Amino acid sequence: MDSNGTETVGETLQQQFGHWYTFLVEDLSDKRAAHLPFLHSPLWPLSVLSLYFLLVFYWIPNYMRDRKPYDLRKLLLAYNVFQVVVCYFLIRQLVRHGWTFRYLYTCELADYSNSKNAIGFLHAAYLNYCVKTAELVETVLFALRKKRSQISFLHVYHHVFTYLLAWIFAKYVGGSMLTYTIIVNSLVHMCMYSYYLLAVIPNYVPFSLGRLKRYITALQIIQLVSILVNILFAMRSSCAIPRTHILLYAPYMVVLISMFINFYLKTYSGITTALNVCYTGGGLQKKVQ
Repeated sequence: MDSNGTETVGETLQQQFGHWYTFLVEDLSDKRAAHLPFLHSPLWPLSVLSLYFLLVFYWIPNYMRDRKPYDLRKLLLAYNVFQVVVCYFLIRQLVRHGWTFRYLYTCELADYSNSKNAIGFLHAAYLNYCVKTAELVETVLFALRKKRSQISFLHVYHHVFTYLLAWIFAKYVGGSMLTYTIIVNSLVHMCMYSYYLLAVIPNYVPFSLGRLKRYITALQIIQLVSILVNILFAMRSSCAIPRTHILLYAPYMVVLISMFINFYLKTYSGITTALNVCYTGGGLQKKVQ
């Protein structure tokens, strides 16, 4: 093949790639989200996750190798308070713009108009994406505190895929009955981060926090099962919820539920007693006698 033929094939492939990129990234997206930062190109979430993996698994471990763990108590206090407050505002944003419990089971499609309530749902989806971006910081804090046991496969899998799905939802969906996930997740996270907040200052808590751990995990499992039920309702043939998002979301949720249940059984059964381990909020850790 001569050089002209090679250039022609190259130009054709480049044009095809350009057409597919435009179709997938721009044509299929929610045009109302075009002005929102960090949503336009998939290069942004890919760059964020690349930085995340480099920090957590390469740069910080190398940097911390001969250093003592950082005491980030004040930062953890601020972060947990931030999470509780922002989760409240997420719930408030959706409810004040028309969200009700029927979004669990009723086929509510995304409203792509510019009405007040439709834009309110879009902004809630975007705020949820920002929150999931902030949650990636948790793993970085674990690494800086040398809490390697807390950087479990479950922890990384959960945060990475939740972040990606939140980006996809904000860019392409921005509403519908699938906003049930945002509501129930925010409710559970308000409880979970309140617990983490108290765990940072245990000396000021008039009761033992140890007994609450298993209930927090059980609450997370109940949340995930209810989200799967919501997805199953959305999969009805009579419901025109975008199938692409469901096909991405449903398998992730099934795997996550199985991992959480497996974790719960291993952590809060007789197995953990025999192994002398306990749960520390992100993984199994050897008990200190």
